Amino acid sequence: MQDKKLPLLLSFFLMGWGAAFSSPVLAQAKPQTLAKPKALEWAPKAVASITAKDLKKHLYYLADDKMEGRLTGTPGQIRAAEYFADHFRSLGLKPMGDLIRGKRHSFYQGYPVTLEKVHPKTGVYLGGKALSRHGYWSLPKPKGKLLRKVQGKLVFVGKGMRSDFQGVDLDGKIAVLYMHQKQVKGGVMKAFSEGFRLLASVRGRAKLSAQAGARGAIILTNKMSTAFLSATNMMGFFPGKPKVSRRGWGGRGMRMFGNRGGSKIPVVVLGGKEAQGVAQLLGLKVDELDSLDREGLGSLVGEESKKQVTIRYARMKEEAKALNVCAYLPGRDPKLKKEALIFSCHMDHLGMAADGSVFNGADDNGSGSSTVLEIAEAFARLPKEQRPRRSVIFLAVSGEELGLWGSEWYSEHPTWPLKKIVADINMDMLGRSTDKVPSNAIAVTPTWRMGAYSTLGRMAAEFGEVLGLEMRNGDRFYRRSDHYNFAKKGIPVVFFCDDEHPDYHMPSDTPDKIEYDKLARVARLAFLIGYRTADQIEPPRVLGSGDGWFPKKD
Repeated sequence: MQDKKLPLLLSFFLMGWGAAFSSPVLAQAKPQTLAKPKALEWAPKAVASITAKDLKKHLYYLADDKMEGRLTGTPGQIRAAEYFADHFRSLGLKPMGDLIRGKRHSFYQGYPVTLEKVHPKTGVYLGGKALSRHGYWSLPKPKGKLLRKVQGKLVFVGKGMRSDFQGVDLDGKIAVLYMHQKQVKGGVMKAFSEGFRLLASVRGRAKLSAQAGARGAIILTNKMSTAFLSATNMMGFFPGKPKVSRRGWGGRGMRMFGNRGGSKIPVVVLGGKEAQGVAQLLGLKVDELDSLDREGLGSLVGEESKKQVTIRYARMKEEAKALNVCAYLPGRDPKLKKEALIFSCHMDHLGMAADGSVFNGADDNGSGSSTVLEIAEAFARLPKEQRPRRSVIFLAVSGEELGLWGSEWYSEHPTWPLKKIVADINMDMLGRSTDKVPSNAIAVTPTWRMGAYSTLGRMAAEFGEVLGLEMRNGDRFYRRSDHYNFAKKGIPVVFFCDDEHPDYHMPSDTPDKIEYDKLARVARLAFLIGYRTADQIEPPRVLGSGDGWFPKKD
């Protein structure tokens, strides 16, 4: 929501005062006047064009359900790339992506990926009626693109413990199991740990079902937990969400746990109404199963459906292109315009969840994406005589969630000579607050504690003081976003982020939770650092570790 003080804020900017912010807390902490702060005498008026209202517009578009979570290489991510390209084109920025027929640049830079998909008609069927459209699937290794099918009556085997299979005839039938999924509190890593525990349980129960002679297995749960949704998103593929791989690797989850070949029989985990649709064929109710203890579930083992169901399934692979988007504003200096500063962000996120919900990725990284879009517009608004001496590149990459793929590809296939890139300012997760990084602060790396600390970080601390933003230690994120691929090439970097909040990598990371006034402050800070760095004659330099943000005074 736009702050009521925004018109006053803009008038202050137009009068030359670039650090008046609408937050009452900040206003009390740092009294405002109309006198232009000495630290920002050089600041162009175009910084006033960066507003919470515009950031919100961009972010709501990128984090809409229609974008399907912007998973790298999928239609949602391609639409996000098109949004960036259209915006850059409308601003009059020059394209700096791949060459077209070796002559002129496109806005897009592509790199190859492989998508492993579940056939869109994969599901559980009763006659011609689909009982499921979603769910997490574990499937046998692919044998062509044609749908395969298994048929059989349903047999309930309780929780699917080894003892539950004893004395139950599953030969030529489909095992139905119940799995309770609890909602986990206590932070991101605890949720991930619980999610992977549930996945291991699914694999174990699938193996026992196959050993007992079942043709397939259906695991029911009353409601899929956020922990399970997150883990299955990282590890698997299912209707609406492919597994994306590059050079033989899957995503981050696949590298952590190995690219498993799947199960010997088709297995699906269903929740909610879809789980109830299967349960009622056995005369059961999922919500009642959820309240039963092991003994109660055990009393239902062996219940068999009167009708047969069919599981149709297939795994498919297709080659695709993931897209980065790259544009630039030429500098005004005849010599220095051959050098460039980069503003970077990643536009991709995690795609769809197994229950059909969307990982909207509002903070991660709709916030950073919106910031780059707004910063690009602010630079495009500059009169030619006020443009910085150096050129400014705006780079939106994909594949960050899968292992920093897009920025790695750019750093290995640069469209601007790397030796002429003086800095990268990277933005990833900027719009939320936590106890560690409250609303009047932002995390930054590298800080003065690291050898990679540079004049970029010092500017962040200096300008942040004026703008009402305190710099917090973000060094634990140094290797976890796209700036790192530029740092590895010896390019000075600065990275802004918030912190890992409870909605991190969850479907609950939605745009209504973003603090747009804070996001605007961070965007203005990044703009000012970029403008100053691109305009001054001396390039940024690495300072090395020290005792604080600024040199100690004698």
